[in-house]
Amino acid sequence: MDYKEEQKQELEVLESIYPDELRILNDVYPKIRFEVDIKLELDMGDSTSRLTKEHTILAGFKLPENYPDEPCVISLEAQEVALNDGGEEEEEEEEGDEEEDEIMYDDHGNRILKEVENLPDIIRFKGYLPELTVQLETQIETDMLLGMQMCFALISSIKENCEQWYSEQLGKLQKQHDLEAQEREKKEQAKFHGTKVTRESYLEWRSKFREELKLDERDQVRRMKAHHGKLTGKQMFEQGVVGTGDEDMEEDGVSVDDVAEGIAKTEIVNQ
Repeated sequence: MDYKEEQKQELEVLESIYPDELRILNDVYPKIRFEVDIKLELDMGDSTSRLTKEHTILAGFKLPENYPDEPCVISLEAQEVALNDGGEEEEEEEEGDEEEDEIMYDDHGNRILKEVENLPDIIRFKGYLPELTVQLETQIETDMLLGMQMCFALISSIKENCEQWYSEQLGKLQKQHDLEAQEREKKEQAKFHGTKVTRESYLEWRSKFREELKLDERDQVRRMKAHHGKLTGKQMFEQGVVGTGDEDMEEDGVSVDDVAEGIAKTEIVNQ
């Protein structure tokens, strides 16, 4: 096989397929090197959010002397281009590790999503590229690409695999986001449901309340004064010496059970 001619022909074919995306770094055999910008067409699925970044995989190819009987050497780099409101590209800039450090995860390793977050924009291809490189190496073997011009097939696989991976990741994030939204809703609703009041719980609360405010001691002092004739009937009424216990409610036809039942029926309504 004339390796030099094979590589020259393949490079010409790739130039015709990717006239704007391909850049030749070295066209001298046996050190031919080139790179291709693979722009991804990402599916948002059912997401109502808008993707504000354009994702591109920069694929570098180095052809060994005996290519295509030897596999090409591939390098991959993820790039992001921010889009303005008009859909035009803005200054290209990849998110750094500083933002990644702010990502939080739960006990199961799932990313904790913010209450308001644009899901399509938080997916990064950087962590997927090592896995993708292994997939490409496996593809060369399983699809028996050795001995054939394989660069076009590999470029197509890079695009297809990245787009499929993105769709899967977005689906997982959307599902996780929905579950977290449901949990937040449950917690918000729980704020409007008080503890059910029973006779026992009311009596326990009343006992602690009177103990904290030392009401029993105060009433005892007042009763002592009343029994020794130190207070007039009017003073006893004004200071609440009469009717300080549960027995007074019973005399008025209102029992502790009635009070507990009334409290239990009270509902807090969120306007």
